[in-house]
Amino acid sequence: MCGPRGELTARPSPVPTLSYENLRAQYTILRTIGQGSCAQVKLAHHRLTGAAVAIKVLLKEKQRSVLIRSEVGIMKRMNHPNIISLLQIIETEQNIFLILELADGCELWDWIQQAGYLKEGMARKIFRQIVHAMCYCHDQGIVHRDLKPDNIMVDATGRVKIIDFGLGALVTPGRKLYKFCGALQFSAPEFFLRQPYDGTKVDTWNLGVLLYYMVTGTLPFEGITYEELRGKVLLGHYDVPSHLSQELRDIIGCLLTVNPTERPELKGIVKHPWLRKGDESSSRHCDKMSPRRLDPAIIAAMADMGFNPHDIQKSLLNRLFDEPMATYGLLKCQARQQGDFARQTKAVQPGITPFPTPTDTATFPRCQKRTTDVPTLRVFLSLSPTTDSAEENQQEGRGLRSVTLPIIASHCLQKGKPTHGVWDPIWTQHNGTAGTVQGERRGWKRWAKRIGASLLRAFCCLPSKEKRVVCPKESYSRKRHEARGQPEASQGH
Repeated sequence: MCGPRGELTARPSPVPTLSYENLRAQYTILRTIGQGSCAQVKLAHHRLTGAAVAIKVLLKEKQRSVLIRSEVGIMKRMNHPNIISLLQIIETEQNIFLILELADGCELWDWIQQAGYLKEGMARKIFRQIVHAMCYCHDQGIVHRDLKPDNIMVDATGRVKIIDFGLGALVTPGRKLYKFCGALQFSAPEFFLRQPYDGTKVDTWNLGVLLYYMVTGTLPFEGITYEELRGKVLLGHYDVPSHLSQELRDIIGCLLTVNPTERPELKGIVKHPWLRKGDESSSRHCDKMSPRRLDPAIIAAMADMGFNPHDIQKSLLNRLFDEPMATYGLLKCQARQQGDFARQTKAVQPGITPFPTPTDTATFPRCQKRTTDVPTLRVFLSLSPTTDSAEENQQEGRGLRSVTLPIIASHCLQKGKPTHGVWDPIWTQHNGTAGTVQGERRGWKRWAKRIGASLLRAFCCLPSKEKRVVCPKESYSRKRHEARGQPEASQGH
């Protein structure tokens, strides 16, 4: 994301309603949570599962076609627990909608602003995840080029998600890049010299600035003017606070090596003594959606919705980023986060935006086919934490949240059909006396109230306050200097 809050593009033009038709058939759009000159990010709910997602809206423009293709190609390659996941791609004549998982917590920038700076133990835990995620990216031939606290999401347990690959690029070994982009205070010396550069080495420099900022609360290179900032970066001079350990000072020095040919690769940084301290189990990545390890309970639930199990496996095997792949991914995430769906401990009141039911043809046209005689809830309640492998539980089970039951259960209570475990006067024999009929009416009212209360507890229309995706700011320097009451450094070009 880039640019100030405003319209979707530099020349404002409303997006036609028809371009959202396919999107709204599968998702309930709640509100815009990120706005810039390059894209919008909207908060939405997946209609079949009730899961909250972030939708990045890209407007097709000839001048941005290369960047859009690059971002889409990058996100399709990603499969790492510390990188935001792409779930689905919906394309229309005017837009490309990227359906993304919704990151928990807040920006790393907010963490640091609240604490002043991070202690070495917490900084190591967060930074280790970032480095391993970026090693994964470099192995995939991907560079980010805009690593900064605004693009790092951290939840309450210290779990990291890297977001916004809008300035990322696909590279091959030895290939040089020429586009200069990103936050000025994080820019590598190659940018100031206007030289072709190695994108992986630029990411390494960005991580050096990021780590310094994490453990000090200040940036290593600052200047009132562009020329002043440029001079400090090219000299590589920065203050080293006395409270930093020697090993921490050493790794920062390695990352902030001015000469890019001498700057180490991240594979070498991973082995640094400072980074190897403590538990490294959270840094290993895993295959989150392997078609060879499909969860039979999720497949059964999706089959009850109307999906073909063969199509599900084909979608995951070929990474088609279509509706079956998105639905499977969201259900697996819910199962992993909640464990056993039968254990609900917290009642959640529904939000102001009600979800349409699968039989609502006006607002939910595509979901009529997702109904069967077997209640989906009964199948899906069989999910348990044992459906994931022990390795996945160890790697992904930290800081689990309690989430609401999936909305797919709503069609289990269709009118005119007996419901498992629910007394229905339509299906009850009575002798026809007035007293019996009145008693049955009173009994029905009591059961109706119970059903309504159960649905209120089960269904939630709004995500938790901690759950959000934050649109990157127009310029990191502008936010930093506004927060500190200082003017922004001029770029001078």
